[in-house]
Amino acid sequence: MISSKDISVIVQGAVNNKETPKCIESIRKYLPDAEIILSTWEGTDTSNLDFDSVIYNKDPGTVLIEEYKSNKIYNNMNRQLLSTQSALKTINRLYTFKLRSDLILTGTQILEYFNKFQDRIDDYKLFDRKIVTSTLFTRYNIKCNKKRDRVLIPFHISDWWFFGLTKDLKTYLSDTELVKEPEFTNYFNNIENIHKNTPYVTAKFKFAPEQYFGYECFSRNFPDIRMEDAADYNDEINRKSQICIVNNFIILEYKQSGIYLNKYLYSKNEKFSGDQYIGLYNFYRYENEYKRICCPNYVITTKGNMYKSEDFGYALLRVYKHVFILVAPNTKFFKRLEQLFIGIPISLISLFAKYIFSTKRKKEQ
Repeated sequence: MISSKDISVIVQGAVNNKETPKCIESIRKYLPDAEIILSTWEGTDTSNLDFDSVIYNKDPGTVLIEEYKSNKIYNNMNRQLLSTQSALKTINRLYTFKLRSDLILTGTQILEYFNKFQDRIDDYKLFDRKIVTSTLFTRYNIKCNKKRDRVLIPFHISDWWFFGLTKDLKTYLSDTELVKEPEFTNYFNNIENIHKNTPYVTAKFKFAPEQYFGYECFSRNFPDIRMEDAADYNDEINRKSQICIVNNFIILEYKQSGIYLNKYLYSKNEKFSGDQYIGLYNFYRYENEYKRICCPNYVITTKGNMYKSEDFGYALLRVYKHVFILVAPNTKFFKRLEQLFIGIPISLISLFAKYIFSTKRKKEQ
């Protein structure tokens, strides 16, 4: 078992006065001898936080991605990259655990999973040991239009948290360059790129942040991996991406990792995120891909009945999503009524129809 005295924990990002103390407290509870490095921004008040060292970075700034009603979404990619890289430079311990500053630990399960899924193939083997990360949001595919068509998304590896050998996290992130803004975030708005079909539809960045980190790392180390931008995907690059991901990462859901984010209540049950769950490297998909790529004799432990018919799985996850919105404590009254009398009934009807259709098809086969 890995000892916490061999672990450095990077708590990176802005300090949230409510969540960051909980984050650090949970680290002290479950990794009592770990070194905690807070990597945040100049001018931040950290007087009430229990860390071992702090790095005050100069804020590289952020760029607006899109605005929906009163919600503004920003690209904080350079912030995340800079705060992580500056902390990695200071670490001498064998293992590093990189966390957003608002994540909460509920155990040390990831230390146990670090020693699992270690069968590998030689193709695109990069790290000495696999890095452990989250299914939210390690994407396999994404719904990219109103017709529910899904396209494969190469190199989109979750950046919420990482655990692995310090040398491997340095390989993954330390040499990745900060991007030039606002050009990067507005890439598909530029006249020379506006004709391209980005899979992210309304978000016009050159790559999603998670995809940028993954692609930049593997393209640095393997000359045959090349993409011009997020729209530049094909069967060959997707095949290489799948090998890179499964051969170098272990991907866990909350029930395996015990790590959650209060900002997204569905982080404790990813199925409640709705139909997008189908497009993630959820644990069922990861086990299947691991068996296919790395270890043909591996025995899959999870059930995947909903995936035997993607249409049925989609309908079932829509029910989950509406139920989650109904019971979530921060849902407004009229929104609850909408779920109760519109969202849930319609999604149940759709689920029933898909079930009848799939049953009929089985009888005909």
